[in-house]
Amino acid sequence: MVDHADLESLARRLAGRADRGRAVMLAPVSKGAGASALSARLAALTAQLSGRPSWLYDLDFAANPQASGARLNGQAFAGELSGLRFWRAEPDNAGRLALRKLENAPVYVSQFERAPGAVRRLTFHPCAEYWRQVRRACGLAIVDAPFGSSAAPALAGDLDGVILVADAARSRWSEAEALADRIEEAGGRVLGVIVNRSGGAR
Repeated sequence: MVDHADLESLARRLAGRADRGRAVMLAPVSKGAGASALSARLAALTAQLSGRPSWLYDLDFAANPQASGARLNGQAFAGELSGLRFWRAEPDNAGRLALRKLENAPVYVSQFERAPGAVRRLTFHPCAEYWRQVRRACGLAIVDAPFGSSAAPALAGDLDGVILVADAARSRWSEAEALADRIEEAGGRVLGVIVNRSGGAR
């Protein structure tokens, strides 16, 4: 895993100003690179260092692993700000996005809620105003994109940047370059690469 001191340094750089937070995506270069674990650690650490809440968006709407693996306080807050959405469900209004606070930290974790079989199709799309409102409400929004998800290029242009997460043993540099190209072609900005399980970040 990434050294704690390195992650703390990154958290300090990402923490937003007092009047405006940031929204940053972590995108894995290869399956199992560890982006989800790093997203959770970074959200908690940034909230601790900045004194402002972090919002952790899990874009795996089917499984919700961030929410499923965390101890949440149960109270739900709407993840649809002013009726805005960065996703589209078919049929319309077949699901909703909720945010729930961790029991032991000022981190709010997203959870996509729907009845079994209710959503036939789900897509992600740009919605710059949604993320502007998110920045006003929290210190840092971490967007955890699953490997291979179309969400990374779809949303990257609305965010402050994308950090790629590679596995030192399994990820190839060509894969990182290809993902970076897709993100930048979609209008996103790649901030760098975390090489997980090597103790370093670039």
